Amino acid sequence: MLSCLKIAIPGGRILKVRTSFPYKGSPIGYRVLINGRTGVVVGFAEEGKEESLVFPDKLPFTDLKNLEAVKDLALIYGLPTWQLMWELIPSHWNWTEESFLEVSLSSFQALDPKTRQILSWIADRKLVKEELAKKRFGSELINMLVKKGLLRVKKDWSAPDVEVELFKLNVPFEVALSKLRRTKRYAERVRLLAYLRERLYASREELREEGFSSEDLKALISRGIVKVERELMQNFAINPRSELRMGGGFLVKKLEKPTVVVGSLSRLAESLFALIEDALGEGKSLAIFSFYNPTLSWLLRELKPIFGDRVVSLSSFESPKQFIKNWFLAQEKGRIVLTGRMGLLVPFKDLYAVVLFDDYYTKLNRYIDLRNFVSQLYKYYGCQFFYYTCALGVDTYQRVKSGQWEMEFLGYSAEVRLLKRKPEEILTQELLSELEDNSLLLVRKTGYSYAYCPKCGFLVDCPKCGTFLTLSKANNLYCTRCKWKGPAECTHCGGKIEQYGFGIERVMEEVERHGLLRENIHFDTKPSVAGVYKKVFLVHGDNILSVPSLNAEEEFWKYIHRARAIAKERFYIQSFLDKEIIENYLREDFLEAELERRREENLPPFSKIILAVFTKEKQKP
Repeated sequence: MLSCLKIAIPGGRILKVRTSFPYKGSPIGYRVLINGRTGVVVGFAEEGKEESLVFPDKLPFTDLKNLEAVKDLALIYGLPTWQLMWELIPSHWNWTEESFLEVSLSSFQALDPKTRQILSWIADRKLVKEELAKKRFGSELINMLVKKGLLRVKKDWSAPDVEVELFKLNVPFEVALSKLRRTKRYAERVRLLAYLRERLYASREELREEGFSSEDLKALISRGIVKVERELMQNFAINPRSELRMGGGFLVKKLEKPTVVVGSLSRLAESLFALIEDALGEGKSLAIFSFYNPTLSWLLRELKPIFGDRVVSLSSFESPKQFIKNWFLAQEKGRIVLTGRMGLLVPFKDLYAVVLFDDYYTKLNRYIDLRNFVSQLYKYYGCQFFYYTCALGVDTYQRVKSGQWEMEFLGYSAEVRLLKRKPEEILTQELLSELEDNSLLLVRKTGYSYAYCPKCGFLVDCPKCGTFLTLSKANNLYCTRCKWKGPAECTHCGGKIEQYGFGIERVMEEVERHGLLRENIHFDTKPSVAGVYKKVFLVHGDNILSVPSLNAEEEFWKYIHRARAIAKERFYIQSFLDKEIIENYLREDFLEAELERRREENLPPFSKIILAVFTKEKQKP
């Protein structure tokens, strides 16, 4: 029987096609291969052109519930629905029809050396993209071999090259430090090593986002200090210090309203463990979303040893082949699906709850907040929704206060201590005396310092985007936002610049100067929800409040509480500001006061603000 289908293709355009569907049930959500490209069936049409197409999967790629959540998200941001859908689809699924070459002969020893070289190279690989072969050996030569019948052209479907390079430390941290001593760009390379140590693995894109140099990465790889992984192991080693194993006696309240769970990372992990046990006890699945790779990796290391193959991961940690396999495994009942942006369109079966674990890096293309997708998805699946966070934001607090959401506050375990820093100090003596193994030092500034122009009398900003520039130890300027780079001179007057304040590289240098830089002393620019430390030191976060932003105070509040959440015993706040100012951000009623301030000033969430970004300068007529 023929049906008229609406098929969304990359770019968001809709094709109306009349065709037969080979499987039972509804065709909505299935992938199709049509006219050399991939599409997704998103609905029925009244009429359509009869076309020959292929349904490559025996199971649906997505579900009507997920498509409805996409529509809701598109409506919020005023975007074309199916264009947005394709932005959410992992590239593993976007197949295209291409021309491949295969060797026609079983033996080609009697041929000339050049022809033998080409045929041997293709025969070893069985099938080679025609475009790749022409790029390697030249179009003229390949066309000649095809014409003579020595090579045969074959049409086939191909997934894009989506292999992700992941980088990790190849030697212990202290060994790496000893290999780097007295080398160029020492401070920058040490910070890169510290970053990899904290996250175990990092992609090239992540490193670029953090402002690390590709030249430094290349140098560390050539020295054998950093290793490239192109496919991670599927079974993570058991973590003997699993936070989930420390749990006991947590009860999950069954509530109809969405529930936000707030507290330290250890307590959030215990609560999540109890939720998983409840879901599996009823034979149902749980969808856990986390959009920050280090957090996703940490959750995988915690959950996999305990729940084994019931945990299904959908992330950049899997090879393309394993990813596609896991996509269909995630559709089975009784699965714990752990994913981020790459798994938003999975058609789950019999969900117990949708979970958002941590609310960091939730923005797509800098402005589409994927929390809006997840918080709609649970409604279409008719299940519970749990929002786990270490630091409640104003927008979420307003939902709790208005009665839309419930809140469960688990509290923080770490004791807080305040350290007063003098203007000329980087690290106070008290901080240095309290530093010990399994400590984390947080500095909310990359590079060595800011750059100050004494002639102009202000901090040097980026000529492209206006962000304050960062000065590196190697005496170069760069922008952490748009990646602009330039010499160490004022971008306005061209004059000499001076160091102003300090960044993470300066702090690492200071720790090393005191002989305290070692394997178990950790550094970061942000408190990543990816593990717990005995002590956490906020060395420098005052600069958050120096930015003229409507949410600067909220950001400082969240930074402090995220940092406190990953401290097991003590959390230290070192600040140049007065004690009374810092204590204000530790008060339990801070969010209430901040919400009231915004109400009085008619600021979000009580109003909308439109940010217009002009990427090109206005041209004169």
